[in-house]
Amino acid sequence: MVKTDIPQVEDFLSGLQRSWEQATKVMEEAQKNMKRQFDKKRKNPQELKVGDHVWLENKNIHLNQPSKKLDNKRYGPFKILKDIK
Repeated sequence: MVKTDIPQVEDFLSGLQRSWEQATKVMEEAQKNMKRQFDKKRKNPQELKVGDHVWLENKNIHLNQPSKKLDNKRYGPFKILKDIK
């Protein structure tokens, strides 16, 4: 903090410093709250093993169907044969 001989300026600067510290503290608390709220709805990825059965979503599978609306939404179940990591 800057030291001056004028008491009014020192009071103003100390008030500014307190406001800055308080704003920083409030922002950190807000970030913690937002993270906590986000993590409530976040799911952990499933652990899939060899032998499990899975379904594939139709999102990135392009077949010769005349209408996407009439196509299947999922394909499967498919058995996991090996682990690729």
